[in-house]
Amino acid sequence: MHSRTFSKFLSTSLLLAMGAVTVAAIVSPPDPFTLVLYSMALLVLASATAYAITYGMEIGSCGEKA
Repeated sequence: MHSRTFSKFLSTSLLLAMGAVTVAAIVSPPDPFTLVLYSMALLVLASATAYAITYGMEIGSCGEKA
């Protein structure tokens, strides 16, 4: 794994995680347990999205060069 690609993945996942927690705080009722549940579900989705953005783009660009 290249350092540049991993740093892009890390920055993308941190940005999406921040957005996920913000959305969970806005959408959930004022209950800490529900906020944690919403946040966990959205953080899993954010991690998968960050992986798809980072490594999915890289695979597509390698296929175009060949």
